[in-house]
Amino acid sequence: MAQSTIQSVEATPIAIPLTKPIASSLGVYSHATGVAVTVRTVDGPDGFGFNLGLGGSPSRALAAYLEDELAPLAIGQDALAVEALWERMWSPNKPRVRAGLGAWALSAIDVAVWDIVGKTAGLPVHTLLGGARTEVPVYGSGGWLSLTDDELVSEAQAFASRGINQYKYKIGTARDEERTALLRRELGDDFTLYADANQRFRVHEAIEAAYMLDGYGVAWLEEPVLADCASDLRAVAEASPVPIATGENVSFRWGFREICEQRGAAYLQPDVVRCGGFTEFRKIADLADAHNLAVTSHLWHELSVSAVGASPAGVLVEFAELIPADVFTRDFSPVGGATRMIDVPGHGVEIAAETIARYRV
Repeated sequence: MAQSTIQSVEATPIAIPLTKPIASSLGVYSHATGVAVTVRTVDGPDGFGFNLGLGGSPSRALAAYLEDELAPLAIGQDALAVEALWERMWSPNKPRVRAGLGAWALSAIDVAVWDIVGKTAGLPVHTLLGGARTEVPVYGSGGWLSLTDDELVSEAQAFASRGINQYKYKIGTARDEERTALLRRELGDDFTLYADANQRFRVHEAIEAAYMLDGYGVAWLEEPVLADCASDLRAVAEASPVPIATGENVSFRWGFREICEQRGAAYLQPDVVRCGGFTEFRKIADLADAHNLAVTSHLWHELSVSAVGASPAGVLVEFAELIPADVFTRDFSPVGGATRMIDVPGHGVEIAAETIARYRV
C-alpha cells in the first residue's frame, strides 16, 4: 500500500507588494500577506501550499501557529490519507480553528498535502477532485474604490480586450450608482457586471442597493451584509431582485451548509486557502450541487481553477491581477476568457525558494 510519511512542515511568513495600492469599503491595502508552506516527506515528493490575503499583518502569527500547533500533528503521518490528516489537525484545535488564522493555516497545509497526493499518483489535483472540465471561465476582478472613474473604465475595458467580458467592481460609497451607471454606459449592455459590497451594508441598505443594481442589469450582489449572519443573508436574498453571492469569509462546510439551508445565496464563493483547503472545498462544492447552487471562487485563480473545475456546480473563477506576474513559477493567465487546467502532477502552483526568501518578513 502506497504511503508518503510527512517528515517536516516548513512555514515562511511572506508579504508580497501589490502591483498598486487598492481600497475597498474594508480598507486600503498595499501587500498580500500570508505564509508559504512546504510539506516534506520521507519516502515521496514534497508539496507546496500557501495562504495570502489582504489587510493586516498576519504572516508571522500564521507561521507560528502552523509550526507550533499543526505541524506536530502532521509529522509522522501519511500525507496520502488526506481525510485522516485533516481530522487529526482540526479535531484538537476546534476552539482555535473555527475561522480566521487557524482555518487559514490548516488550509495551507491541506493544499500542500493534495500537491503530494497528485505528485504521488502522477495526476493533476483537478482530476483527483473530480475532473468535471478542463477549463473554467473567469471574470475580471478589481473596480477598487481607490480608482478614478477613468481608471475604473480602463480596467474593465482592459479585461474585455482579453476576451474577459465579465467584471466585478466595488461598492459601498455615496457614488455607487454613479459608478455603476458609468460602467454600464461605457461597456454596453452585453458586458456582465458584478458588484461587491465587502459586508458594507445593513439588511435594508443592501436591499436598496440591490434594487439600484438591478436597474443596471448587475448579475450579482456580493457580500452585502456581515458574512457571519446567514439569517441576514437570507433576508436580503428573499427581497433582492439581484442574485446574492458570498463565501470568501466563510470557513468549512458547516458555515456553507447554513447558507445553503437558509437559501442565503445563489453563488457560493469559497476561498481554497481560507475555507479548509481542497479537502473542504470539494465538500462545499458538493453542498452547492445538492442545493442547486453555483460555485465560484475567491482570488488565487492559480489554485481555485482546480477546485472549481472539478465540480459540476463550478461556473466561474475570480481573476485579479494583484501581485507581480513572476511570483508563481507557472503562468495561469486566462486565454479567451477562460483559464485552462495545467496538466502536471499535483496542483502545479509553486513559488520558487528565492522568491519566498525575497518576500520573507
